[in-house]
Amino acid sequence: MKTEVAKQLEEILDGITTAEEKRGEKALKVGGTVKIKKCDPMPEVLGQSAEIVDLQVQEYDKYTVYPVWVKITSGERQGKIYGFRYDEVEVLPRTCPEEMTKMEAVEHMEKMLGAMRTGGTVKIRKCESLPGVVGESAEIVDMQVQEYDKYGVYPLWAKITSGEKKGKVYGFKYDEVEILPKALPAAPAKTRLAEQLEEILKGATTLEDIAEIERAIDEVKGDILSEAATGFWEDKTPCWEMLRCPEAIRNECPAFKHQGMPCWQMEGTYCKLHCDGEKGHNTDICRVCRVYKRWGNEEPIEIKFHGRGFNQAKLELG
Repeated sequence: MKTEVAKQLEEILDGITTAEEKRGEKALKVGGTVKIKKCDPMPEVLGQSAEIVDLQVQEYDKYTVYPVWVKITSGERQGKIYGFRYDEVEVLPRTCPEEMTKMEAVEHMEKMLGAMRTGGTVKIRKCESLPGVVGESAEIVDMQVQEYDKYGVYPLWAKITSGEKKGKVYGFKYDEVEILPKALPAAPAKTRLAEQLEEILKGATTLEDIAEIERAIDEVKGDILSEAATGFWEDKTPCWEMLRCPEAIRNECPAFKHQGMPCWQMEGTYCKLHCDGEKGHNTDICRVCRVYKRWGNEEPIEIKFHGRGFNQAKLELG
């Protein structure tokens, strides 16, 4: 039986497409950013960036109509609006936070929850053994939200920050404290998605609420991981799951960012390092990756985790 919070989370995440689905959407959209790659009538705008202000995506006479209208955002023509054909503009990578994957959204929520669990502020609302601390504020120093023996264990330990017991650390039961509002870690930018995730956490005023949210995150996370991966990873377990890569690694890893193909086949990553020609860019993260290192020794990739794995790669380098 799903908890109410898990249902809320699923509802919010329902509108988020997976990374590969997003890459398959119309690349051009109002508000998107493009680079002018050719324009015979105005060579001075070549290489400049621009923001799409209007699109005509239906059939058009390609010789008389400009389907893409943009406002130039750099160079001497900055602020001017011009029409371009599809082949005259190049879509730049989108960094719109609404387009984060479901897993990225859940991980952002985990980060916010972590901020509430450690260093969060509570108010002591009752404590029969220490009536002198009732009404005082305290900082959370440790929190255990999993199942516990409520009669013998204190799931929350807090350092009193006001009153005569200031500086002392005591253990409290869930119903003895009230969580006070705290600024949550900001999303990359303020979006409707970020606001919805924050709303769920702002409604948490007790430790029972936090425990329920944590269980809901685990539940939703499990559902996401069970969804079939796209592209190269279809019917295989992605390497970042098998190796349990931390968030910091996933944020930089090209395999996680572009899930339709293995990282070693992507421009500017693994294969470029060992081929003649220009060295690839942004490859530092690859040097600490076990998948990358194994392939770097020119051996077949064979990773196993709890009996799961993907077929050995038999592609040759280059």
